[in-house]
Amino acid sequence: MRLLLICLTFVFGSSLSQLTLFAQNAGPSYQVDLSDAINHYVSVTMTAESTGESTQIMMATWTPGSYLVREYAKHIDSISASDLEGKPLSIEKISKNRWKIQTGKAKNFRVQYHLYCNERSVRTNWVGLNYGVLNGAPTFLTVPEQIEKPHRVSLQLPKGWKKSATSLKGVGDESHRYEATNYHELVDSPIAVGNLSIYPFKVAGVEHKLVNINELNYYDGEKGSKDLAKMIAEHHKVWGVVPYDRYLFLNLIGSGGGGLEHDNSSLLMSSRFGTGDEASYKRWLGLASHEFFHAWNVRRLRPKALVKYDYETEVYTPSLWVAEGITSYYEDLLLVRAGLISQDDFLRKFSGLVVGLQQTEGRKVQSLRDSSHDAWIKYYRPEPNSSSTQISYYTKGAIVGFLLDAKIRAVSEGKGSLDDALKLLFEKHSGGVGFDPYDFQSICSEVAGANLDAWFTASVNSTDELDYQVAADWFGLEFGDIRPSNDKETSSGDKAPGAVAKAAESPSNDETKGEVKGETSGKPEPKKVVEGDGKSKKGIRWLGVGVADSPATKAGLADSDEILAINGVRIRSGDEVLPGRTRNPIDTGSASTLRPRGAIETKIQEFEVGEAIKILIARDDSIQEVLVTVGSLSEPPRWGMAIAKKVSASQKEHLADWLRQPKSASAKKSESQ
Repeated sequence: MRLLLICLTFVFGSSLSQLTLFAQNAGPSYQVDLSDAINHYVSVTMTAESTGESTQIMMATWTPGSYLVREYAKHIDSISASDLEGKPLSIEKISKNRWKIQTGKAKNFRVQYHLYCNERSVRTNWVGLNYGVLNGAPTFLTVPEQIEKPHRVSLQLPKGWKKSATSLKGVGDESHRYEATNYHELVDSPIAVGNLSIYPFKVAGVEHKLVNINELNYYDGEKGSKDLAKMIAEHHKVWGVVPYDRYLFLNLIGSGGGGLEHDNSSLLMSSRFGTGDEASYKRWLGLASHEFFHAWNVRRLRPKALVKYDYETEVYTPSLWVAEGITSYYEDLLLVRAGLISQDDFLRKFSGLVVGLQQTEGRKVQSLRDSSHDAWIKYYRPEPNSSSTQISYYTKGAIVGFLLDAKIRAVSEGKGSLDDALKLLFEKHSGGVGFDPYDFQSICSEVAGANLDAWFTASVNSTDELDYQVAADWFGLEFGDIRPSNDKETSSGDKAPGAVAKAAESPSNDETKGEVKGETSGKPEPKKVVEGDGKSKKGIRWLGVGVADSPATKAGLADSDEILAINGVRIRSGDEVLPGRTRNPIDTGSASTLRPRGAIETKIQEFEVGEAIKILIARDDSIQEVLVTVGSLSEPPRWGMAIAKKVSASQKEHLADWLRQPKSASAKKSESQ
């Protein structure tokens, strides 16, 4: 009781009426015992008030920011209930993530459960010999009726573990005791424990920390914190408001990658040698930038469907492309503005996004709006045909965000930008308001000074090819056929790293404004699949296993089939086979299945286009023979983005303003006059 009063005094002061009010409104509390961390187990004891003769408790099924039901209750190995005197209470599981406790006349009850924590990711739990990371959703049960009440956590660390770090506020003077204002904050606040290296720093007078988990002298935390400070300053400029009073970057060092956003922290995974390799370090900065941008976009500025989370079922919204795609657009853009990566670095990466999208056949099937809405059932559950039927709302969303930024700048003649639209959206729709697609669309139109409804319909709600021309004209860029530097047909103009742009003439009007049309179309040429007449040897002989409308698909050859022989010639088990992809095509934007590779496609090159061949396969434990007509795949356009060969003075200034690069001497002179 004395300890309770100390905690209450810490939170509410010494007023007796306030103490009484807090006692009545107290929610569940947890003791988290990590003494068995070496075996990847955590024991949790939850104490809570009963809600009647019986009380239900629940566990979340998904983590906000990762849109897939993951069934966290599967990690609970054992569970029991009792009253505060230790008398056992009946507990029965009534659904996949809920239990009912016969609490009877007991005013309070305890639940003890054993939790297996051996999945190293940014949304699950992992504890081991030297450290651990606990996320709220897969760790803490709660009473549904008490979600809005304060939740308190006390950690019991193994011998030798000295530190814990979380964005939750500490309770009293005791170490490793924290309080969340409600269950939402508890779910939103990952906890790191054990081997931690902490680097505090301030930006605009606000406390930030880089918390390296498992650093082991491999990671340069001082460098990381200094560069994060530069990055943070640029984020503040975009939004114009700092919505938090402290922020933590929880950086789990070792194998794996990825990140997840939270209100006052982000959980990142990075390579052990991340600061030693320049390319790896830049990727980590991009990841940190992405997750930090979410402190505004999707955490405090949410689609209406996500304003209140339903932790037990899917929550659908067509605006995930705004939450994730626009965040992906800004992640490296703000690193350029902060001077942490070069203009070439940025253009190289963004060019890769354009290439990925334009070589993904799914762009012709799934709109950006539908990709957002169906993330729960499609994005996180890729199938063999995913690259042919889906697009990533991260990739296309980033490109559409860029094109929208260019559109607003061009239509407003440089008076507005996507930065301005986001500020206004945050001002009007953050907090508990939320936004729907029309809200976002109307604010962008307001900032542009023109109705952008038709643009949104074409770019977001349809499968039409994106129009890159406005961006090309405004910034002096080229999109489309980018040839390798050893091609004969090359330009002597500016090079995108590792490639040379086939230059288009830039507009003669030096004051390029609005939708001035250049000589390039900005739209891709479609890939052509020709089944041939048996004579043509142009293009590449092709089967296209797992690709829609390909010769293999038309013949009924599936991506899951094991190819044993072609025209009686054995394909040995050690040969590289075509079916199957090394990575998720939705994540990479890769069209690798459209390009010949491996022993099978090498063998296919021996035949003529139009020739019928016999392919022996194993399917469902039976041997079958499939007759396939060899097709031809013309070389697809080498898509990319680069600075044009000829760029006007105004285009140079637009580019510099966009990337916040130093202005030219002529521009400075003009401003001074």
